[in-house]
Amino acid sequence: MGERGMHAAGKENPWVRDALGARRRMPAWLAVAVAAGYSVGILTLFRSQAAALQQTFAGMTSGVPSPWSDILVSGALQGMVFGLFLLFALLATGWERRPLLRPGTAPVPYLALGLTCGGLGFAAAVGLAYLAGVVTPAAPQQPLAGPIAVGAALVVAQSLAEEAFFRGWLQPIVCARWGGWIGLVVTSLLFAGLHVIAGAQGWLAVLNLFLGGLLFGLLALRTGGLLAPAAAHFAWNWTESGVLGLVPDPAGSLVQLKLAGPVLWSGGADTMNGSLATTLVLALLTGGLLLLRPRPQT
Repeated sequence: MGERGMHAAGKENPWVRDALGARRRMPAWLAVAVAAGYSVGILTLFRSQAAALQQTFAGMTSGVPSPWSDILVSGALQGMVFGLFLLFALLATGWERRPLLRPGTAPVPYLALGLTCGGLGFAAAVGLAYLAGVVTPAAPQQPLAGPIAVGAALVVAQSLAEEAFFRGWLQPIVCARWGGWIGLVVTSLLFAGLHVIAGAQGWLAVLNLFLGGLLFGLLALRTGGLLAPAAAHFAWNWTESGVLGLVPDPAGSLVQLKLAGPVLWSGGADTMNGSLATTLVLALLTGGLLLLRPRPQT
């Protein structure tokens, strides 16, 4: 397989080679148990203390004008949670003596691939939802460049932290011990489970989160790095919040849309995470990566 080609999911995959060649090797069952326990512990603790933390941060930013005060509070809360996930991934891979934040063998094309999958993928899902009649304009607001830029930076940090934890640390271990496809599925199940704890409700939202985990996991395996999955994760989330305004964001958005109508298409409380339109797009993107043949070894 050419160094700049798409990688297979077997033992020749760069991520799997890293895990197999690590100076210290963690059993897959232990890594899965630790990942599940750590995720549940962090999110349970955060949810129980979220109101108190928000009040504390709001008091600290009481003299800051809106929307910056709301952005600072949101950023502090997100920073606490996702910072702990990124810190864990850095410490765990450091203990193993293997790389974590590898970009992949062709960073620029892989960055473009990730941004395309995430940004255009979400836009396509919204397009399908629009055709189903559940997407309408919301009350217009004047977008502010500064807050929107900061909001995008927060989404970058959140996406990188989740990808580092799941695709950078956990997935290579499970793929190396149990096989590439089993590792991909197990990691995606845990990724969906994390978001259930974080508030996902409907069965379609859980399915979509699992499919999203498959998409990001395949991007990591196919490109041999974190750049493509982190870019896709960022582009999907930021298109939803910072571009189209379909979820509340204190930083605002470039466009303001809202979802209303049949839950099957609007997602109800889960918004686009629970929409059939998202299911169709994620299935198409994931299927395309599954069918993509890696280049033969040279």
